[in-house]
Amino acid sequence: MKELTFTISQKHEGKRLDTLAAELVPAFSRSRWQKAGVFLRNEKKASYKAKAVSGDTWSISCEPVCGLPPQLEAWDFPLKILAESKSWLAIEKPIDVSIHPSASDPDQHTIINAIVHQFPAWKKAFPGEPLRPGVVHRLDKPTSGVLLVARTDAALRYFQDHWKETEKWYRAVVNGKPPQSGRVEAAIARDFKNRTKMAVSAGESAKDAESYFERDAVSPYGRGSLLRVRIPTGRTHQIRVHLSAIGFPILGDLKYGGEKEERLLLHAETLTFPDPDKNGEMRTVKCPVPDIFFKQFPEFVIN
Repeated sequence: MKELTFTISQKHEGKRLDTLAAELVPAFSRSRWQKAGVFLRNEKKASYKAKAVSGDTWSISCEPVCGLPPQLEAWDFPLKILAESKSWLAIEKPIDVSIHPSASDPDQHTIINAIVHQFPAWKKAFPGEPLRPGVVHRLDKPTSGVLLVARTDAALRYFQDHWKETEKWYRAVVNGKPPQSGRVEAAIARDFKNRTKMAVSAGESAKDAESYFERDAVSPYGRGSLLRVRIPTGRTHQIRVHLSAIGFPILGDLKYGGEKEERLLLHAETLTFPDPDKNGEMRTVKCPVPDIFFKQFPEFVIN
């Protein structure tokens, strides 16, 4: 990205520069700034750990990350649009498709590549972010369901600022019979034994996470339970890690101890968010739950 220069105001006094950079350029995550950010304080190189001091002038830029493609390529893949406005797009994310290319998975067959093909002018709205234009939030690659994407930089910043107001509900089929309802509050961090996994952790790098679940049905065949899950926080693999940690892994989730299934039985069913086009009025978008989630629950009525 091009260098961004700004003077620290009292509003930003005391913030770490990696945190501030992620706020000013939300297209890049805080971890991305830590890995590839270049920080100059009053024209002298400084650490991303430095604290903002009122009156200081900073210049920040983010270098390309090794392994990432230089730019997005259009992918001819049909996307199902669930709802849309002038500022956002809600689509049905299929399983086994990543949201955007990454250093660990640089493949260009992603949701964003498909959006760029379907909407050729999309990238022009996000000149500062060539690889994640409009990405508001993410779903795991094997998870399906409703995904919200911003169409403008202003909308992206709005969603970033108001994301704590959103409500996210998922459907999951798990091994065993959990309580009728429950709450899991456990911090999550990268698993130090396996860097492709996350784990419940009490370490300094762990991030707070909480999940709530309601049991809708128990399989008469003795192989699982159907849950609705709500997550106020959104950590990587959060629902999968939390349910596995309390002894009820999701079916199809071999990574976290679930039994083998045709797919990971986790689906983002509804997303309720403040609509920037309607002065923050809450909008709910639903994504139909695939039939495979209900095959073990023949008497369950889908609401």
